[in-house]
Amino acid sequence: MPASPRPDQTRRLGVVSALLKDNPLGDPHVRELPVYLPPQYGAADARRFPVAWYLAGFTGWGGMKLDRQRAWEPSLADRLDELFTDGGVAPMIVAFPDCFTRYGGAQYLDSPAFGPYARHLIEELVPLVDAELRTLADRDHRAVMGKSSGGYGALVLGMRHPDVFGLVSSTAGDSHFDLTMRLDLAKATQTFRKHGGPRAFIEAFFSKSKRSGADITAMMMIACAQAYSPDPDVPVVRASLPIDWQTGELDEALWQRWLDHDPVHLAPRHRDALAGLRLLHLDAGTRDEWALDLGHRRFLAACRALGLEDADVSIVHDEFDGGHMGIDHRILTAVERIAAHLPLSHTTEAGDA
Repeated sequence: MPASPRPDQTRRLGVVSALLKDNPLGDPHVRELPVYLPPQYGAADARRFPVAWYLAGFTGWGGMKLDRQRAWEPSLADRLDELFTDGGVAPMIVAFPDCFTRYGGAQYLDSPAFGPYARHLIEELVPLVDAELRTLADRDHRAVMGKSSGGYGALVLGMRHPDVFGLVSSTAGDSHFDLTMRLDLAKATQTFRKHGGPRAFIEAFFSKSKRSGADITAMMMIACAQAYSPDPDVPVVRASLPIDWQTGELDEALWQRWLDHDPVHLAPRHRDALAGLRLLHLDAGTRDEWALDLGHRRFLAACRALGLEDADVSIVHDEFDGGHMGIDHRILTAVERIAAHLPLSHTTEAGDA
């Protein structure tokens, strides 16, 4: 049996979202926000802490990451305890929001297809944590991080809300769509044809007791379409796909709408926001099955073309020998990078504690 956690290791905040109420998919607007508290939190009544927001990938939600524990492996909360107690790493609060939708995820965006999940996080969840816990409630002490779709969300929220997040970490975040998304769209058409079209696929998907990897890929493309090219007038799908599911022909106008959401294409429009970050951390495995290590390299090239290496932002590019799956341990790497780029006054205090 796993060891018992500290009694004050996690806090679970109730969320009643006015923004998600009556959302188009009928997803719950009453949710739970698990929050990890470092060992130092309970040791001092007045001390305040930075906050890192961890965004889960497609099909995931915050509580899944915090609560999941495999045989012979410590929980993420216990790993964070060890990091903050023995590793000389500045302790911080880590929040794990739930932005799951019926179709697997919202890419941490607002969309008429599924609801305002970016606003939900920025306008409801961040203020809730700052009100309920002893946080350092400013951008220089607030980070956003995540993996895969969560890494994408971290990049986009960091670019669009630099007043909220001053540190950004993306592990294998969706990027360079021209390379990394096109193959999945092609694979999705094969699945759609098997079922007789996207709508028939969705109806079959929810009736299955077991879903294949091809099913998940196809549903991921539906969810991405709801985020990038939504069309609430399309029954069930609630989006227009940028590829003809029968012929594979790409609709260039719709594809451009997807590219408008690609971090590589967003970077030039948010150059000042990126330049003002304390940290931009890019992390990916060199055997990533979706080639998101190349996605990060392409995004990094876009940042260099904008002259960001001469700006105040600290750009850290990590690569490791690994793929896309089974890399939750990279959360600790992200936390270490964030801690190292907090304001010096805080890291000095943390080291002396």
